[in-house]
Amino acid sequence: MSRRARITLGLLILLLSVALLILGFQPLERVRRIQPISPSDLQLPTPSSLHFEPLPVS
Repeated sequence: MSRRARITLGLLILLLSVALLILGFQPLERVRRIQPISPSDLQLPTPSSLHFEPLPVS
């Protein structure tokens, strides 16, 4: 590969990387999603529902 082709290829890779770097620093579009939560979903579980039986070891 000739020196001129290597320089051209290097410049193309440099320009591509700088363009991707600039695109990476742009802020994303803000999206707001509203999800209603029923009051029954806000209740804490009872302590008995959190108790697990140990698995038998053979």
